[in-house]
Amino acid sequence: MTRPRGRPHRNRAPASRERILDAALELLDTGGIEGFTMRALADRLQVNPMTIYHHFGDRDGLVDALSEHVYAEVSAPASGAFLERMRSLLQAYHERVLAHPGLTLLIFSQPAVFPRQAQRITDEIKLLLAEAGLPSAMSRLWLNILVDFTHGAAIASAMGDRSSSATRDAKEDYDKTLSVLLKGLNT
Repeated sequence: MTRPRGRPHRNRAPASRERILDAALELLDTGGIEGFTMRALADRLQVNPMTIYHHFGDRDGLVDALSEHVYAEVSAPASGAFLERMRSLLQAYHERVLAHPGLTLLIFSQPAVFPRQAQRITDEIKLLLAEAGLPSAMSRLWLNILVDFTHGAAIASAMGDRSSSATRDAKEDYDKTLSVLLKGLNT
């Protein structure tokens, strides 16, 4: 039996884009970034590594697609009080980080790959701060405070104990600290 040469047509590819993303998240969640290679992912899917490249172009394309897959629905509510909209946005982001800590570490370990979703969420925070009527210098400071705090909490959670009680504690600590910060923003 001979295989046809060249790339398989997208519709006949042995693994769908969605299946690859799910397997990649599972690999990151269970094996961390050390075990996250295109070959390990291909082995998990029982496909040739070129199948993954066919769907995503390269590893950076896969990281970007994973970010899109996980963070696409993270957004502030369209209406409501400023502080509640900000809290909702940041808590939604943090919950996704807790759900997929390996992806968080992968994104932060590759600074050249700043996923579109991370930029979109940062831009949404900027917009919320502008809507609050803060002067631009104060808005920049609060953007740095909120983004740095959230990313620091994300990295600490991703690198820490991943048991359900530790995850619950990390969420509670984040929520309490976020409340204190947002109270300061409101004054």
